[in-house]
Amino acid sequence: MVPKKIFAVGGGKGGVGKSFVAGNLGIMLAQSGYNVILADLDLGGANLHTWLGVDNPTKGLSEFIEREVLDIENLLIPTKIPGLSLISGARDGVEIANLKHTQKRRFLSALRQLDADYIVIDLGAGTAYNTVDFFLLADSQIMVVIPEPTSIENAYRFIKNSFFRQLFHNSKSFGLKSAVAPILRKDNQHHVNTPPKELINYLRMLGGSAAVFVEEQLSLFTPRMILNQVRTERDKLVGPSMEKACLKFFNLNVEFLGYIDHDEAVRKSVLERKPLSVAYPDCTPMRQLRSICKAIQQAEPEKAAKNKLMTQLTL
Repeated sequence: MVPKKIFAVGGGKGGVGKSFVAGNLGIMLAQSGYNVILADLDLGGANLHTWLGVDNPTKGLSEFIEREVLDIENLLIPTKIPGLSLISGARDGVEIANLKHTQKRRFLSALRQLDADYIVIDLGAGTAYNTVDFFLLADSQIMVVIPEPTSIENAYRFIKNSFFRQLFHNSKSFGLKSAVAPILRKDNQHHVNTPPKELINYLRMLGGSAAVFVEEQLSLFTPRMILNQVRTERDKLVGPSMEKACLKFFNLNVEFLGYIDHDEAVRKSVLERKPLSVAYPDCTPMRQLRSICKAIQQAEPEKAAKNKLMTQLTL
């Protein structure tokens, strides 16, 4: 079986357009002839089925987690887009918000066994373990940000917490978990504060396996960023500025993929319950999204090592 590619679309704040990006990305890939699955993992706020014009789902992630449905293929819902299927989280209750590590591993393992070229995961807002873990387990991580202070602040927090979560998980394979876990605490005795840069410098200073470990983690953590709802020339500068800030203050490489203009066509498509790529395929945001989609596809497959490592996480 040819390895499929899993894209996760997340970010720190709600309402920035994660579902808009994930949904249209999935549709564009399907329109290009690929077999695509959209997985709505916005647990507690799943709504991709409405956006796609699909009737209320009768089964979702909860049924698979609780083993009422044993074969994940039975969760696939066909859509009006040829080649595109949906796994909905719309029926999931509050109990799904705190998945056990065995449940997450089982779901991700089953997801990778599905017959698809691409799986696009739409994540919820915030930095809950479910959200961050699913984000990290994907082959490509895509963050959506809008040029507003609250979104920018939450995006930085999401980046920081995701990197810390990765460090915590992968430290076990280096025999460093007992050393790394205490350092990640705010009240750690080493007086290393929360910004990743300080922790990175501290681990480098320790030398040996700790230095090798942090260098590997830096190479594995390469999220990408899309700036959405851009209205002004000043707004356009937010993406490149955040990219530079992440490197300068966090020592983390975050790739800026591009921006998407604010356009009334987006709101119209939502009210019409039609994806933008179907209702208004020639509008400016769609042209911009197509360019971003190509950039994601053409990126070097540098994630191969990460895939092998990340699938072994003890979530």
